[in-house]
Amino acid sequence: MKKISYLTVFLLLGCSSVPQTAEEYWFGQGERFGSRGHNIETDALAKMKEKVPFNEAAYLDGYNKGISEYCDPFQAFEKGIRGVRYTGQCDEQKEVVMIKAEWQRGWDAFIGYDFGYK
Repeated sequence: MKKISYLTVFLLLGCSSVPQTAEEYWFGQGERFGSRGHNIETDALAKMKEKVPFNEAAYLDGYNKGISEYCDPFQAFEKGIRGVRYTGQCDEQKEVVMIKAEWQRGWDAFIGYDFGYK
């Protein structure tokens, strides 16, 4: 019986949501876009701005955090070898040379693998 009670409490807590402030919302959206390598301005962002009052500072803070995670030079090879194209997402990062080199190395391995070169 206790296991069911703990499970029920856990599920209820997990399903309840605390209302976010506009700042928290926009920080989260910026971080989400950045961590996926999206451009800072997207069509989706424009549509979201129409529905929720925009907090540019929070969005930019979140985006910068997310893009820093996305542009981790030690993850660039993995992105390339998975076939993720580099489209300049990380050009503003200080490690851009290493990021591009590792991404290209991964991309070359990805392309070689497609053609049966190992």
